[in-house]
Amino acid sequence: MDSKFKIVAADDDPDITGLLKKLLTAEGYSVVVANDGDEALAAHEREKPDLLVLDWAMPGKDGLQVCQEVRKKDGRVLILMLTGQKTDQRKVAGLAGGADDYITKPFGQKEFLARIRALFRRLDV
Repeated sequence: MDSKFKIVAADDDPDITGLLKKLLTAEGYSVVVANDGDEALAAHEREKPDLLVLDWAMPGKDGLQVCQEVRKKDGRVLILMLTGQKTDQRKVAGLAGGADDYITKPFGQKEFLARIRALFRRLDV
């Protein structure tokens, strides 16, 4: 996998961020972890990532708020919502709020990585 891609993974559960960092680093991505919405916004500004992976339910600003704020400034960055919010209404709200894709917890690692690769194919075009 092309290591030029940088990802910010934001979740308030350290087990999830640890798993995401391990999975994505093993695929050759550069990964920065954030533990809440405010950290995710700061990491986006500082790191200029290619992809944000956002949990919906985080302290401070939630993932949807982060997504919407980022979209106002940055239409380039890819955004994947990774959340336990499984209702169609929430999925639609996430996508309408600017997310490029949405996957629910618990998630299959192979599906998660396949979705990441599919998103990055857009940048390779």
